[in-house]
Amino acid sequence: MSQQLPPDFSPFGPMRDEYPQPQPLPPTRKRSGVVTLVATLIVILAAAVLLNDSLLRIRGIAVVGNSKVSWEEVVTAAGLRGSVGYLTLNEKKIEEGINQNRYLVYQKMEKHFPDSLTLYVKERQARANVQVMGVTYQMDEDGMILERLGTTQPGGGLITVTGFQTREIRVGSPIVASMASQMEAYQGLMQEVLLQGFADQVSELNLSNPDSLYLITKDGYTAHLGDGSDLRAKIGTVRAVVAKLREMGKGGGMLEASVPAVATFMPMDN
Repeated sequence: MSQQLPPDFSPFGPMRDEYPQPQPLPPTRKRSGVVTLVATLIVILAAAVLLNDSLLRIRGIAVVGNSKVSWEEVVTAAGLRGSVGYLTLNEKKIEEGINQNRYLVYQKMEKHFPDSLTLYVKERQARANVQVMGVTYQMDEDGMILERLGTTQPGGGLITVTGFQTREIRVGSPIVASMASQMEAYQGLMQEVLLQGFADQVSELNLSNPDSLYLITKDGYTAHLGDGSDLRAKIGTVRAVVAKLREMGKGGGMLEASVPAVATFMPMDN
C-alpha cells in the first residue's frame, strides 16, 4: 500500500531557489580611509593658503648693490610693491623685472622666513663713449647702451671707443657690432683696464681692426696691442712700462706691445 508523502518533503534537501540569498557587504574601511585622507589634505592646503594670505606676507625688503638707483626703483622693477606673499615669490619674474632696468643687473635673492627678503643687484656704470653717425652714446663695460647724448662730443673723463662698426645701437640694449670680434675685443680690453686699475689713465681704445688694437693714454702714450689674445699680460706690460717712462721724464710716444711681456718704446720726437 502506497504511503502519502508530505508536499514539502524531498530526499535531497531544499530546492535550489530556497537557499538564502547573499547579502551586500558593508563598505570597506580602506575606501573610507582614502576619503578621510583627501579631506585632510584639502583642509591643510586651505589652511596654508589662508595662512599665506593673512600672515606670510613680505613686510621687509633690503636691497644690496645699488648706488644711484634708489631702493624704490629696484623694488618697483622687481614687482614687489604692495602686498606680496612669502610662499608665492617668483624669482624668475623678479629677475626679469630688475633686468628690464638698463642700469641694473640681477644677482640673487635671499628669503628670510617668515616675512623678509634681500635683493642683490649690480649697478651698471658708464665706462665709455662711442660715436655713431655723429651721435654720442654712453655704454658700460659689457656694451650696454645707457644714454644717448646727441651731438655732444665725447668727454666726461670716460674712455672714447673709436673704429666701432655698428649694425644696431639703441638705449637699453647691448650695442650690436658688425663684427663679433670687435665686441669681444672691447669687452676684453675693458675688463682688463678696469681689473688692473688702468681705466682712469686711458683716453681711447681703437677697435678699427680687431687684429691690430690700439690703446692711447691721457698723457700721449699709444700702445699697439696686436690682436685680442693675452690681453692681461699685454695691458700689464703697458701699464708697467708707461709708469717707468713717466718716472724717467719721458714724454708720450709709441709702444709696441703686441707680444706679451715685451714692449718697445719709440719717443714722439724720433
